[in-house]
Amino acid sequence: MIFLKKYRKYATFARSYIKGSIRDTAGFVRIIPTDRCNLKCQYCWQRRDDSYEMKWNEFLDYLEKAEQLGVGLITFLGGEPMLWGRIYDAIAACTERHILTDMTTNGTLLNRETILKLSKSGLDYLNISTDGLKISSISKKNKLVRNDLIGDLASAKKKYGMHTRLNAVIYNDNFDEIKSLMEFSKNNDIQLSIGYVIPPINVGEPADSEIYFSLDDRERLQEIIADIVSKKRAGYPIIDPEAYFKNIFLFMHREVFWNCNYPTRYGWINIAPNGKIRSCTKKMDELDIAFLDLNSADIKALRSKMKRNLANCNVDCYSNCAYDSAYYVKNKLQMVAKIFKRFRMPNINSRSH
Repeated sequence: MIFLKKYRKYATFARSYIKGSIRDTAGFVRIIPTDRCNLKCQYCWQRRDDSYEMKWNEFLDYLEKAEQLGVGLITFLGGEPMLWGRIYDAIAACTERHILTDMTTNGTLLNRETILKLSKSGLDYLNISTDGLKISSISKKNKLVRNDLIGDLASAKKKYGMHTRLNAVIYNDNFDEIKSLMEFSKNNDIQLSIGYVIPPINVGEPADSEIYFSLDDRERLQEIIADIVSKKRAGYPIIDPEAYFKNIFLFMHREVFWNCNYPTRYGWINIAPNGKIRSCTKKMDELDIAFLDLNSADIKALRSKMKRNLANCNVDCYSNCAYDSAYYVKNKLQMVAKIFKRFRMPNINSRSH
């Protein structure tokens, strides 16, 4: 039964989380099967036109290695992971091994058929990147209101236990859409993560004023912050802490006030399409280390190396997912509440198979 399969996955996750808290493991692994994307959002640098993608036998090798290193959760990222032809097979292979799965997509390839295939493969958490309910010249991500997409997602949650979360970014000209998205998430009881758009790291290009905020936008930013915080306090399902939104001015003044904990966050390891380890999915870098060559003793050294590599970019990055992780590690009671909401056991019809 689906309930039993979910229970075994959560048990695997719990063991991995505990082990990762006390010793060096690769408990949480991000697999990037392709860097290609079918969109070119103007603010995005997390893609490449490189046609190379992970081969199926390579993925199986990485999955076996991840199991040996104590994996509890595998996340599929891109590029756009739904462009990879074996994505459903890969999720199913993780499910067979009682491993929780999570995938982030731009949503353009979601429809009734693909949602059913994802949920039947055993996907546990689907993250949809969307900057509003409409497409724009800046971002052509998914229109969530098309073809009863939300109804299909709700059905997948009820029957198969596949949860959905929305990921959105605020740029200079889209906050009206973000406000609509906040209402949409509340009305449909879907968690929402909101981050500021940040210029590409270490690129040196001038920021586009139509996309990126500057200190000249202080008054507008204060209005945006007040709106988000009031919605969050009113019970809207916004998962990011208030501090993330309020501290944007510290970031814009290039103050050092938070530390990215990607290198040490319970064994997160990013595997690029070619099998090399990527220290940060934002930087799109690759270390001269192959995932298949790792052993438990290497992971401690790898964390140290990643920490050194990330130290120089901290003032250039204000990724909400990185900030949130660092914040909740320091604010453990809030972290426990967040984990409970995110990884709560789904209410699944026990008659489903």
